[in-house]
This record gives sequence, C-alpha cells and structure tokens, in this order.
Amino acid sequence: MAAPLPENLFGPGCAALPGDGPGSLAAMGTGPVLAAIDQAKDLTQLSALIKTAKAKDMFDSMDNVTVFAPNDAAFAKLTDDQKKALTTQPGASDLVRRLIVARDLRKADLQDKQYTSLQGAVLGATGSGEDYRIGGAQVLCGSIKTTNARLAVLDTVPALS
Repeated sequence: MAAPLPENLFGPGCAALPGDGPGSLAAMGTGPVLAAIDQAKDLTQLSALIKTAKAKDMFDSMDNVTVFAPNDAAFAKLTDDQKKALTTQPGASDLVRRLIVARDLRKADLQDKQYTSLQGAVLGATGSGEDYRIGGAQVLCGSIKTTNARLAVLDTVPALS
C-alpha cells in the first residue's frame, strides 16, 4: 500500500509519483524547481525546452513562483508547426515564460481566478475538489514544493491550447 500523499498535493496524477528516488516528492523537495523538472521522468520535453530557451539562469534565480509544467504527453499533442516553433530559442523562451507565474500558488488560489505569466499571458484558473485547470489544461499533480518554487504538472500545454 502506498504511503498517503501530503495534504497540500492535489490532482489525479499525484499517486503515480515515485515513492523514493529521482522524481519522488522527497527528491524534488530538496532542490530548486529546475532540478525537480530535470529528474521527473515525464517532464523530459519541458527540460529540453528550458535548455533550448537558455533559461537556466532565470530558473536558478526564481523564488516563490509557480511553474506550470506540461508533461511529455502534453507536448506530444502539439501540432507539427507548434513543435517546430519551440525548437528556436525565441519560441522556447516565449513558452517557458508563459508557464511561470510570479506567485506561490496553492490549491485554494486556483479557484476561478486569473494570473498573469512572466510572458504577459493571462492564465485562467478554475476548479474544485480534485479537478483544477490552468488555461484549459488539467492539473495532474499540483502543489509540488521545491526549494524555490511550486510545481504543477499539466496534461496539456496551456499557452498553445
């Protein structure tokens, strides 16, 4: 039987996180958000996007932000043209900045509110119970705390959906 998840976590995908080792809550909580993204097995496309965007320094300097992290399946849903746009530094940088809100958002903060991303896009947040959405993307696991940010894994790329 799996150990119960911390109270602050929410979403249908949280139970799928590894119990220990890379990508586990314990491992992600001991380092910055970029390290958590790099070790999560289903965030490889986001990790590659951050590298293309040359955004490592930006991630390393962030504090008390929320990163909405589309999983690999979310990137697979993009059209060929959308994927191609993300292979350039400006396109990747634009999307990376759309996925970050300069606030430490928790579950209660995502109930019918709007937030402006670092890129300037307005992201609508809706939800209740265990069903929360950001820009139409479902939060699969939200409120993953790292040393400098809060991470929410999404099933769709919200800025392009």
